[in-house]
Amino acid sequence: MSVETALAQLLRMIYGRALKLATLPDDERDPHYDNIRRSCCGAAEHVGQSPDDAALTANSMVEFTRAMVGIIETNRGYDKGRSISGQRPR
Repeated sequence: MSVETALAQLLRMIYGRALKLATLPDDERDPHYDNIRRSCCGAAEHVGQSPDDAALTANSMVEFTRAMVGIIETNRGYDKGRSISGQRPR
């Protein structure tokens, strides 16, 4: 598998998981982030990264996922506030 293909698959996986994680309470998310970390670490090693570099990559991807979840939550709050009041939240 090429690096480009692996990256595309990782990004699709992370996007899908971020959408699901955004629906969960904060206290139920950590096991899911651990699964993402393991998946990303394995994928990074599969394309040739050393175990240490793969662990760093996986941690970065988890932080990226957390950021995506935050963006999704913010957008959902924006959409909710907008649908209730008909205006942008301030």
